Amino acid sequence: MTIEEVGKLYRRILDRLYQDRIYDAFLDISYLMQQNGFGEGFDKLHEQELNYSYLLQYRLDGYQDKDRDKVLSDMKRTLFQLADQAWSDWQLAFSPQWFYSQKRYRSINGQNLRGFDALTQELSRCREDACMLEQASDQDSVAQRLEEVRKQKEQLTGEFFLQLLFSEPWKEDDYARMPSYCQALDENGQALCVSALLLAVQQLFDEYKLLFLADLCDVSSPLVSMRALTALMLLMDRYQRRILCSQVLISRLSLMFDRPEIRAAASGIFAQLIRAKEAEQVSRRMQEEFLPEMNKLGSNIRQKLEDNKDQSQEDLKNDLEELFEDGGMSEKMMEFSKMQTEGEDVYLSTFSRLKHYPFFKEIYNWFLPFDAGHTAVAAVFRGRRTSKGLDVPKVLTQSDLLCASDKYSFCLNLSQVPEEYRDQMSANMGADSEAFEEIMQMEQNGSRRLKAESITNLYIQDLYRFYKLFPSKNDFDDVFAHSLDFYANPLTADYFTSEEYRRRVAAMYLKKNHFAQALNLYRQLLEDHPADFDLLRQTAWCCQQIQDFESAVTYYERADLVRSDNVWVVKRLAACLRQLGRNEQALDYYRKAAALTPDNLSLCLNQGHCLMDLGRYSDALNCYYKAEFLFPASPRIWRPIAWCLVLTRRYDQAEKYYDKLLAEEKPIIEDYLNAGHLKWLQGRLRQAVEVYAKGVGQCKLTETEFVVLLEQDLPLLKELGILPYDIPFVIDGFKYELVKWRI
Repeated sequence: MTIEEVGKLYRRILDRLYQDRIYDAFLDISYLMQQNGFGEGFDKLHEQELNYSYLLQYRLDGYQDKDRDKVLSDMKRTLFQLADQAWSDWQLAFSPQWFYSQKRYRSINGQNLRGFDALTQELSRCREDACMLEQASDQDSVAQRLEEVRKQKEQLTGEFFLQLLFSEPWKEDDYARMPSYCQALDENGQALCVSALLLAVQQLFDEYKLLFLADLCDVSSPLVSMRALTALMLLMDRYQRRILCSQVLISRLSLMFDRPEIRAAASGIFAQLIRAKEAEQVSRRMQEEFLPEMNKLGSNIRQKLEDNKDQSQEDLKNDLEELFEDGGMSEKMMEFSKMQTEGEDVYLSTFSRLKHYPFFKEIYNWFLPFDAGHTAVAAVFRGRRTSKGLDVPKVLTQSDLLCASDKYSFCLNLSQVPEEYRDQMSANMGADSEAFEEIMQMEQNGSRRLKAESITNLYIQDLYRFYKLFPSKNDFDDVFAHSLDFYANPLTADYFTSEEYRRRVAAMYLKKNHFAQALNLYRQLLEDHPADFDLLRQTAWCCQQIQDFESAVTYYERADLVRSDNVWVVKRLAACLRQLGRNEQALDYYRKAAALTPDNLSLCLNQGHCLMDLGRYSDALNCYYKAEFLFPASPRIWRPIAWCLVLTRRYDQAEKYYDKLLAEEKPIIEDYLNAGHLKWLQGRLRQAVEVYAKGVGQCKLTETEFVVLLEQDLPLLKELGILPYDIPFVIDGFKYELVKWRI
């Protein structure tokens, strides 16, 4: 069987167990086990099938059994585990994916032989040695030994991570012993192991690992507990139906989410995950809008400095401030600051190119909390030759501006810069040190809640970088590709039912253009507040954006009844009616909007468009002429006027407008196409093909693309009077002309 076939079979088994189709599940699990040569799991399967036959027989014979539901639940749990194991065994034998190839490699090389007992003993010894060396009076004499001990501790922590990642499904004893194992790890090590559990459970469902993640949500360290809650929520999204089949997990999660502080933290994580799904769009904006503007500003500043070498410092400062304002950079920086304050991932594009260092070849380093003492980056923080200026590494790595992964990237990149240049950079930034220190003080004085939100937001950014940038990322299930709709998740929906929460989440979805999800929430809210104007217009807007225009009209009409003088609603109601072809009604609403906001260009044009669609060309022209009177130099107005004149056979007047359109700096293909149509209707066929060819060349269309556009307009052109006999001659003439034009 192929990987796709085995995966499909495994998912079918799970679906059948969810649907209580036990007989079919037995058949499929048996077939899956057969692919691995049966093994000891087949005996367990046969035992379960025998038990099920007895259960089935008793029920069919009408016997009542008060323990039947519990027996069936335990049986399904066992069948899930047997299916998991059979699927995992096949993957381990045949899958080329990173997880299973690494697991095979570790097994072949005996790296799985050292268990958690041995690892925790060595970790405890390392921590004791490091503590003694750090307290030594002569630090210079023990520096090399201390670095060796720290490096050994880092390697052991990484090995602990891998042991967790590749561990087999836990039994109750494993779950009971794990807290004592984790005590050998420091806070960063425990936080790191949260990610190991996340990846491990993603690969294979494990009830005890999920229970342990829930336990970690209760530890005193926010770094560990907030990461654990984030990982747990991602897995709850991934395994909704599976967790619903485990009464143990449901009880544990219910107990946890009954606490207000957990619900509040989970609500914040939900918001951050929604925001994280937009990280690539933010990155694209940074690349396309912010960075080009910054580069342009930098060039202008350099030019200004070169041209005004003899200018006084005060005058030069004023000129630079004016340049900053005139270039629009001030607004860009304010927007950037706002995005950063809201937790947007504004540095993804900057640091995505800095993940090539050997440090990131180890999977656990993608999730490692930042530690300035880590041997990979410690050199950047010691041995500075000057104390003047701003300690740039310290400021950036201790603040919450960057996630841990990016902090390591920054330091690794900075370590490539000679030390004297690093000192010079710090000295040059000395004037700003007070501002940076102020920012640091504000962050340190932040509330516990804000710090917890910062931890989860930065951890989500770390996760995003792993799932999007890790070299073998395609071998992992991308958590950010899932819906992450926790308000609709049966495991969490009951905890997020407050009106305030639903309004906040709906607004967040709306802001991020997730219109379908926002619509579901707005419809729920409308059930309690059917005459709420804001809810009605927001619901209508969502319907409009997903092109459900009938529903949009219904909600806009209800909003208009509540508040009939709102131009925003009236305009969009008219637009939806026009989309549905109900132009008479649309025209009425456009006129109503125009009465509320006279001399509005958009409304003049839309009234004209409705009249055009209704075939009332003279009335449409009156609207367009009014728009031209208000805004006389707009190609946006000339186009409909010119075409309306064509439709009313006023060709000489239309020609004047098309001449103006083609004289513009960048005419569009529609201008050339319609101008060519006009020439054709005037009987000037040679000029028509010349205009067509020029338009295709200027607008960089292919010959085929243009012919398709031309053929779409032929029925209308026939109505206006062109000879069908001429059509093939015009098309061929255009093709010959296009060859000449391109030569």
